[in-house]
Amino acid sequence: MNKILIVDDQQQNLYLMKTALGGHGYQVLEATNGVEALALARTDPPDVIISDILMPIMDGFSLCQEWMKDELLRSIPFVFYTATYTDPKDEELALSLGATRFIIKPVELEEFVFILEQVIAEFEAGLLTIPEKSLHEETTYYRMYNEVLVRKLEDKVLELEKVNGALEEDIVERKRAETEITRLFEESQQRLRQLEALHSIDIAISASMDLRTTLSVLLRHVESILGVDAADILLFSPALQQFRFSAGRGFHTADIEYANVRMGTSFAGRAAFERQVVLISGRLSAQSDSDFSAMYEKEGFFAYAGVPLIAKGEIKGVLEVYRRSPHEPEPEWLNLLDTLAGQGAIAIDNAQLFDNLQKSNIDLAQAYDATIAGWSHAMDLRDKETEGHTQRVTDLTLKLARSMNISESQLMHIRRGALLHDIGKMGVPDNILLKTDELTEAEWEKMRKHTEFAYEMLSSIRYLQPALHIPYCHHEKWDGTGYPRRLKGEEIPLAARIFAVADVWDAVTSDRPYRKGWSEEKALAYIKEQSGKYFDPQIVEAFLKLSLDKQPA
Repeated sequence: MNKILIVDDQQQNLYLMKTALGGHGYQVLEATNGVEALALARTDPPDVIISDILMPIMDGFSLCQEWMKDELLRSIPFVFYTATYTDPKDEELALSLGATRFIIKPVELEEFVFILEQVIAEFEAGLLTIPEKSLHEETTYYRMYNEVLVRKLEDKVLELEKVNGALEEDIVERKRAETEITRLFEESQQRLRQLEALHSIDIAISASMDLRTTLSVLLRHVESILGVDAADILLFSPALQQFRFSAGRGFHTADIEYANVRMGTSFAGRAAFERQVVLISGRLSAQSDSDFSAMYEKEGFFAYAGVPLIAKGEIKGVLEVYRRSPHEPEPEWLNLLDTLAGQGAIAIDNAQLFDNLQKSNIDLAQAYDATIAGWSHAMDLRDKETEGHTQRVTDLTLKLARSMNISESQLMHIRRGALLHDIGKMGVPDNILLKTDELTEAEWEKMRKHTEFAYEMLSSIRYLQPALHIPYCHHEKWDGTGYPRRLKGEEIPLAARIFAVADVWDAVTSDRPYRKGWSEEKALAYIKEQSGKYFDPQIVEAFLKLSLDKQPA
């Protein structure tokens, strides 16, 4: 393995060279100046030395001269690698000192390694000429060295003169730039505040469907961004073709809250009708109605702007802003007013959509419940013997479920399932369903089909699918002897397990044409006895506690 000594005062260069050459199988030694390099080489001679020129303590040229004076080192190839000394005379001095190669940075890694391998190969083949011991007299060396330094100094002076000239021009430009930067910074800060305000409005719109909260946030930012003294929003009623006050900020009196503007009248009505901004500056003319004029004068306003709030092509209202001092709006101010009006229109449209959706959902839920109640009542009318059973067992099931901390959302599905628990009996023939005598086994087979009929009837109705557990599974038993699927234990849905207890309780305590209803004591004893057989023991425990709680102390 060839050993390479790298001499460079820049740690980054040392690291890069060491990494690159180490990756090609070379052993790398490091030094940061000529003195350090000589001391290291004399104790551990390398196969090649690669040196920068511009270094503290002892530079590369001085290092090369001392290297060639040393009997131990002078036969070792010396390679210069520099980015500062690039003049042909610099190379001439380096080669005259005895250097083998003079490489100017930057060089591709592959090319650099190729040159290095070439030097090592020539050295090992004895093709490199070992410099004479006294290549230069001291005076000759210093003369050439000084020539190089003077040339470098002259080059630097010329560079400095150019730099100074450019610097003078740059100072003037910098002053202009500083002024421009200050202006741009102030503008950017203002725009940043505007963006932050718009973002806050976006958050308010998306986070809350409460229109008052959203409009309050909007008006706060309208006041601060536009620099106005007061602002309000009038909402439009399509049915009445009128604009009414909805939210305001910055007013000294409550007069604005009584605003009632018809489409096309006053400034707000004109802005909406013409679908463009209406601007007023100074004292009001006869264009305004008397109520608005009185409010305007009382508040001490001197400038006004009204912009329509339009969402999806529909007028939602008008945003009005006021100043108590003269104001000539610039295009940027008007653009910002238009942007804020767009935000306000979106907020109003979202809130109205949400309100309409909520109302539609309520109407739909009420229609669902009315339909279910109608089906349940139809079943009671068909089977007079059990009339009232459905409502009683539904009430008891909900009471038991609440005592077990079942969530309100689940209670809604439990209620619907309880109301529809016998809906499948619509598929049972009247001669079986209404028979007063004991049913035969064949008739019982048909009667037991009512749970499967319920599944077939309801499973395709999406909104009733969560309520299907009770109509389909309320005859399953804890020990697995029930029907239709002989489910066992917690395989039976919780809603069906709760309902089963309430259903049996109501059935045994209610009078039938063929028997008298049981007493509560007998019914409770039966419920206890069937715990772990017919019923879930935990639900029996909750039911018994419920029964005890309702008994008088």
